[in-house]
Amino acid sequence: MSLLARIHANGADVIRDEWRFSLRRGRLSPDAVAWLRARWPDACREVWPLYDDFEERAAIIEFDGGMTRQEAESRAYQEVTGC
Repeated sequence: MSLLARIHANGADVIRDEWRFSLRRGRLSPDAVAWLRARWPDACREVWPLYDDFEERAAIIEFDGGMTRQEAESRAYQEVTGC
C-alpha cells in the first residue's frame, strides 16, 4: 500500500501548494503523525513526482547563486514547472 493510500485511509491528506506541502491530519494519531514526519519526503514525492528535481534545483540555485532558500525555491519551482 502506498504511503498516500495509508494516509487517505485515515481520512488525512497531503496538500501541495506550489512547492509547499502541509498535512490535513484527519484521524491520524500523534504516533502516526510522528511516523509520517520521518517519511515526509516520501509523501511529497508521491504527491508531486517533480519533488526531487525541484529540491536538487533549489539547492543548486541557493548554493551557486548565493540566494536565500526562499528565493531559490521560488526560482526552482519556476524552472521545474515552466511557470
